[in-house]
This record gives sequence, C-alpha cells and structure tokens, in this order.
Amino acid sequence: MAPADKIRGGDAVNLILKDTRLDGDLRFTSQLVVAGLIKGNIRCESMLVIERGGRVEGRVEAPVIIVHGELEGTVLATQSIEIWSGAKVGGDVAARSVRVDEGAMLTANLLIAADLPDHLGPPEPEQTPVPASEEPVAAASPAPAPVEPPVTETRPATPMSPPVSFLSSGPATGRG
Repeated sequence: MAPADKIRGGDAVNLILKDTRLDGDLRFTSQLVVAGLIKGNIRCESMLVIERGGRVEGRVEAPVIIVHGELEGTVLATQSIEIWSGAKVGGDVAARSVRVDEGAMLTANLLIAADLPDHLGPPEPEQTPVPASEEPVAAASPAPAPVEPPVTETRPATPMSPPVSFLSSGPATGRG
C-alpha cells in the first residue's frame, strides 16, 4: 500500500483535509489537494485540486487547477483550469485553457490567452480614505483667477475596446 502522502504514480502530494483552515501566504512545490479551507495567497508549482466541500479564497497560481469545490479570488492557471459539475468559481480568472462542465458556476472576469505571465503581479494596495479631520489645511492665499476648462472632444466608447487586465498594472495593450 502506498503512503498517504503519495498519489498514484508516486508523486508527493500535500493534503489539506476537511475541517482544516489555513490562512496566509502558502507555497507548494508538489500537488496540492484541498478538502478544507485556505484563505490567502497560494503558489503551487504543480496541480491544485479543490475537492467537493473544499474552498480556496485569495490569489492563486498553479499550472493546472481542477475545481470540484469553491474557488474565489484572482486566479492564474498557466496551463489550464477545469471547473467540474457542482463547482463554483468567481473573481478574476486567467488561463491558457478553460473547461467548464454543465452544472458548474463560473462568475468571473475571464481571460483565456496563450501569452499569459508566469506569475501574478503584486496585489493592488488598498486605498484607505483620509478622514476629514486629517486632511491638510491650505494656507490662506488669494484665490486664483478662474481657469476655463479645456475643450475636449467626446466620442462614444467602442463596444470592443480592450479591457483592463487584472494581471497588469494598466490598460491592456493591443495584441494581434
């Protein structure tokens, strides 16, 4: 009989069992199977499998992602993502190949492309509003003369304008 930490074929596997919860930044070099809950950033250098009843929330990177349970967040599957019947996936998802079975739920900004980055960029910093009591007070000075706003030409937005990618820090550049 094979050890419990091996899959068929002898490759090592990491198991996050039911009723287990992990929070934080996690990195795995071998296959990861999640039947519990993981909240945080995950970088898996092998296959990530989310079992029925398992849930992953956060930024996730793996070559192959197979979802039977729930996945929510910013997801990069550098090869493929499979969303099986009964599974739920939401957030921002990018992959080179996507399979969605009947009965699965995919509610995401979806990018399917051959030229994806190998890793996700850093997360966008959260903008914290400055309370009104802490706003800087301007020194008393004479009011400037009113300035006429520049005249700008308005054009209707084109329905096929390139989207802003969640994988980069700015608007997507034209490809093709």
